Amino acid sequence: MRTGPRVISEQNGSSSPGTELDEYGRAANAYLAWPLAVFELVRRAPGSLWYRAHLQQAAVLGGLLTAAFFALLAVPLLLVLFLGGPALSSTVTIRLYAVAMVADIVALGLSAFVIVAAALRASRGELFTIPV
Repeated sequence: MRTGPRVISEQNGSSSPGTELDEYGRAANAYLAWPLAVFELVRRAPGSLWYRAHLQQAAVLGGLLTAAFFALLAVPLLLVLFLGGPALSSTVTIRLYAVAMVADIVALGLSAFVIVAAALRASRGELFTIPV
């Protein structure tokens, strides 16, 4: 059994080579700006099964990474509130936020790496899944 972008687009009935290249670019953009993927899914944009699979994957990946990043941003505030609130010294609070800022930068870099890698693979027409 054959799989891949060509087989999926053939099953869906689209055969125009220009359309495939356009879908590759649009799928890559969906990873870079995941709200575009949600918009395309909501408006039920026409496209191959390959394209729709990438839209769904980009929307889920972007939503999960955004939620995880906001949760990571909230960690220092929650730690300060639960560890002592006003009784906590300002030096400890500043150090806690400094460590959290480094963690935020690392998380942002890692998520950017994952998103750009997925966008590059989609732009080449690959069909892949991101283990979540």
